[in-house]
Amino acid sequence: MLENFGSYLKKRRKEAGLTQDRLAMALSCYSPVLSGIDSVTISRWERATTEPTGERQRQVIAYFHDDVEKIFPFRSSRSQILTPDQSMEYLTRHYLNSPKLGHKVGTFPEQEGRRYRLENLTAAPEHHPFLDMITEYDDAIYESSVSTDRNRLAGWVNRCNRLSIVCRKHSHYFGHVVALPLKEEVFWQLIHAKREEASIALDDIVSPHEPHCLYIYSLYGASRLAAGRLIMEIIRYLGRHYDHVNYIGGLCATSDGTRLARSFHLEPQDVGPSMPNGAVRYQGREVKFVTYAAQLAHILEDPGLRKLLPS
Repeated sequence: MLENFGSYLKKRRKEAGLTQDRLAMALSCYSPVLSGIDSVTISRWERATTEPTGERQRQVIAYFHDDVEKIFPFRSSRSQILTPDQSMEYLTRHYLNSPKLGHKVGTFPEQEGRRYRLENLTAAPEHHPFLDMITEYDDAIYESSVSTDRNRLAGWVNRCNRLSIVCRKHSHYFGHVVALPLKEEVFWQLIHAKREEASIALDDIVSPHEPHCLYIYSLYGASRLAAGRLIMEIIRYLGRHYDHVNYIGGLCATSDGTRLARSFHLEPQDVGPSMPNGAVRYQGREVKFVTYAAQLAHILEDPGLRKLLPS
């Protein structure tokens, strides 16, 4: 269970029967990384008024002989819980509008977000245009031997109601996300191109309360604010089901999708598919394919992303 570092430290210190003075002395002698800390520092860490670096947190876990990989990273120890609007503003400012992504996410840098409407993508008639658009796009660029028709996609989104979301403004499309909680063996078959996305069966999709990998089937965003709101939904999901998600990854086939995936620090594992006639183009634009996969714990080593997790 993801907890904050201060709670962990206080609990383990008391279990070890140590005062803050004794613990500070022991940690200073244990590792050069922890050299020079005192009881005031320990008190601040426990009260979450300050937070040590990730490397220092790892050394403290090692001192108590706990499994670093099972405990780290910790939930952010922020004292004030961010509202959804504050979280989205933070995500947009630090990730979607970040120099490390090369250039801004989103084609339309909207300034006003209040008119955006997030809703679950379903098989309802009003969402048929969105479903058709997704399937048309995917069929055009993947050239799959198994077509992803509207009925198959509708089955996926109905099964994954919380993670099938469309964002629109004034009834116009402004981005969507479809992520599937899959059995681990199915996830890796997709990541390593041993299986086509269009062959995913409903039996391959598991309950969020079972161990699974989160596969980003589709992640597109037309504006920075829309993209931020879509990513926030994935982060909320990860916060609720942290104990059950092992890996997160997928195949992104648009520039926005690729940059959005990089917001989660998902580095490319493979680039494809390779087409004999050169670069794939859709509606006049070149399409880049990148496959990502990373452990959730690795992704959440980023303290900024941990700040966005719901309590």
